[in-house]
Amino acid sequence: MDASTIIRQSTRSASRVVEGSAVVIVIDEQKLHTLNEVGTFVWSSAGPDGRAIEAIVDAVVQEFEVDADTATRDVVGFAKQLLQLGAFEVKEAS
Repeated sequence: MDASTIIRQSTRSASRVVEGSAVVIVIDEQKLHTLNEVGTFVWSSAGPDGRAIEAIVDAVVQEFEVDADTATRDVVGFAKQLLQLGAFEVKEAS
């Protein structure tokens, strides 16, 4: 996974934002995951249609007080976690 990887919300997940935090359920696991403010921002930025990690990082840098290197490390790490949980999936290039 690198900055050009396109991630999207998994078709096997459902979510709702409640009081600024995304609550995500992975249908196959039937487990709820509550995301913090930055996690909710990344989740929403990826959306169901997908977005490149580098574009999400740019948005995080603009929205929060963080440098690009830290944002890249954190967004990639978070995306990997959600991929392992089944909440994100990699969108194949069309």
